[in-house]
Amino acid sequence: MRRFLASALLFLLLINSGAALAANNEYHFTVKSGDSLSKYFSRLGLSNRLLANLLSDSPKNQQLNQLNIGEKITIQLHNNRRFKSLSYRPHSKKSIEILLVGTRFVSAANHSEKNLKPLSIVTVVINNSFGHDAQKAGLGLSVVNTVVGALSWRLDFNSDLHKGDRFFIITDGSKKPIGIIYKGNNKRIEAFLHTDKNGKSRYYDRYGYTLNSSFLRAPLKYKRISSKFQLKRYHPILKTYRPHRAVDYAADRGTPVVSTADGIVKLKGWKGALGKAVMIQHGVNYTTVYAHLSKYARSLRKGGSVKKGQIIGYVGSTGRSTGAHLHYELRFKGERQNPLSYKLPKQKKITRSELWRFREQVNRILASL
Repeated sequence: MRRFLASALLFLLLINSGAALAANNEYHFTVKSGDSLSKYFSRLGLSNRLLANLLSDSPKNQQLNQLNIGEKITIQLHNNRRFKSLSYRPHSKKSIEILLVGTRFVSAANHSEKNLKPLSIVTVVINNSFGHDAQKAGLGLSVVNTVVGALSWRLDFNSDLHKGDRFFIITDGSKKPIGIIYKGNNKRIEAFLHTDKNGKSRYYDRYGYTLNSSFLRAPLKYKRISSKFQLKRYHPILKTYRPHRAVDYAADRGTPVVSTADGIVKLKGWKGALGKAVMIQHGVNYTTVYAHLSKYARSLRKGGSVKKGQIIGYVGSTGRSTGAHLHYELRFKGERQNPLSYKLPKQKKITRSELWRFREQVNRILASL
């Protein structure tokens, strides 16, 4: 009885406010003098927070703050009276269609469905390995390599994957997937393809940042560089000349050592003359090595992820060493590079002028899942 009375009262309020009711919980408004979207939301029992989120989601939505007399607005609700969608037809601008998917507003503003390429989704369920299961699902080797390259900064394809984990590969007929989503028990990684105005294509997270991190130039606070990267150096212990393809940082014993970029721990243990060492993989191509450590950070584990600036160990003099210092290596595709001069990749962000186009693409991909 209470539900019936509430529905009847809502019906009367909507009629008085100029709304016309249609099937499927649709409410049609023709803007009159003094009307606002806030007024319509209030009549339908929708919150001010929902309205604020909708208006701030895209600059295009902000035109809903200034409605003109005679313009049309349609609001559709789910059966439980929760917001589903909004359609706005202004006099002089293109219509706006906004759909709420989960907590995301998907906007179809200024898009014609005829111009959008149809999306297809391939789901890869892990039973053996990603390469094996992906090709079994019909993906070619080039796509497999693209997925590994896109996610390898955040995911170790050798140790992180478990049976039942899923990859969703979204394509629109282009050579590369436009969306790659990994779902594990405790981890979710997303990568979306974007081509900038210069024609450069990269994968970004949903916020418009590339998945790789920038590198710190040094992994610790040091007193001085005791030995630079050089092809011929006199070794103080071996008493002979040999290459030194690393940088030695002199520092007090116990000085914290941090990872210079986001990555995955590939080695934590004794490594011959290097003593206690840590090796971190950064994406497909980059590896850093930290050696002669006195001890490791408590939370550090082989196969675990680390963030840029995270403490991984402490300066020591283990292995073949004459005093407390950190031996630091930078490798690109397995080849040692000079950490002091090598041009390292930087994390990039989509420009503000292109961000909204990217977000609309992301929303469309997420809504298709």
